Amino acid sequence: MARRTRTLTYEAVGSLLDAPAGAYVHVPFCASICPFCPYNKVIPRPGQAERYASALLREVRGYREAGLPGEGGFSSLYVGGGTPTLVPELLAAIVAEVPVQGERAVEVLPDPAAGRLLDTLREVGFTAVSVGVQSFSDDVLRHLRRPHDGRAAESTLAAALERFALVDADLILDVEYDDGHAGSFLRDLTRCLDLGVHQVSTYPLMRFGFTPFGKGGHQRRREHDVLAEATRLARERGYERRSVWTFNRPDSPSYSSITRRRFVGLGAGAASFLGRDFLANHFGVETYVSAVAAGRPPVARWLHLGRPGGVAYDAFWQAYAGRRGLTGRGLDLFHDLERAVTYRLIEPLWAQLLAEHAREGGRAGWAAPASSSGGLTWRLASALLERPLSVQPVFCSPAAAPFMVSSTTVRQRAASASSAAAAWPCSIRRARICMCDKASM
Repeated sequence: MARRTRTLTYEAVGSLLDAPAGAYVHVPFCASICPFCPYNKVIPRPGQAERYASALLREVRGYREAGLPGEGGFSSLYVGGGTPTLVPELLAAIVAEVPVQGERAVEVLPDPAAGRLLDTLREVGFTAVSVGVQSFSDDVLRHLRRPHDGRAAESTLAAALERFALVDADLILDVEYDDGHAGSFLRDLTRCLDLGVHQVSTYPLMRFGFTPFGKGGHQRRREHDVLAEATRLARERGYERRSVWTFNRPDSPSYSSITRRRFVGLGAGAASFLGRDFLANHFGVETYVSAVAAGRPPVARWLHLGRPGGVAYDAFWQAYAGRRGLTGRGLDLFHDLERAVTYRLIEPLWAQLLAEHAREGGRAGWAAPASSSGGLTWRLASALLERPLSVQPVFCSPAAAPFMVSSTTVRQRAASASSAAAAWPCSIRRARICMCDKASM
């Protein structure tokens, strides 16, 4: 028997939220593509970033008019990508439009001229930054095809530490490559700790089948050994292993994106966890813009977890974030469990949503959804939990979106956030890095 389809409005989404939430905003644009990165991203076509900015602000306004997040505002704001600083005017407008009572965090690119960028981020209201270091080794950066070098990564970290009370550094661990290059990961970690970074997020390389890096095996025991040594080095320098993949100064708060107890996702490729329901927005930029122009939430997939499922989801991420006292063997087991959940549930969902780019002729040729892992776990979860939506938007051309906020309005809102918004460095507009990673998720 066919399942009944449902219609979601902004008010209906708001009614699903059962506790205060943080806000996650996704900016899906990059000037170049990092082949290991699985997150939703495209190289923007002319005018697309401006259309996207106006659609995003309209989505924010739709939720606010429906009473979300309430009088107190969101508990936090995290802006990720993609490359958020590729659309600098949008960052200031987001701060102006999204009510927040806690921290405002954003992903930042290693750049030799990052000082001016960081000054402006602070002036428009951001209070924390995550620097996508990945490595200080130029060999490793070439392996990852990152268009920056180790010197730029180190100078950006140093500049961030001079300006922000919470700075995260992202590192990538690919043990097979690392063992062939004299253990650069542990040297990278030691350098971050010696610089005094508040948090270091150490991610094992995930090999999503739909990325250019493709599928690959993992040396679980070797990863466990390397992370155990990383834990020893961190403790020697006064740091603690606060979560599965992060090391923190004891006197500093944690830097995180979606390990909030509840979060509302805004933008193409963003997701929401509302307590008993998980929602994923459209990945295709034009599909997302069309849905917002039609006056409805740009939600592509809705999984109703129910009370037991919601409790399990919450407990999983709280354990990941270090709030369940995992130590030693428990951290190793959760390291493996997190990867299994990612490959069996997250990867197939993202692969299906990335297919929207091909249907709208988008510039996401890096993604090969048909090469993704799928399998019984995802098919079973989808069959049991998914609630079909009654309206699936067909993307429209830019001229067919009459309800969008004009690019002039976006610039006006950005300027009202801070006079500094008009002074974004030209180097930021020419940003060439895909940020790729979500600090501590």
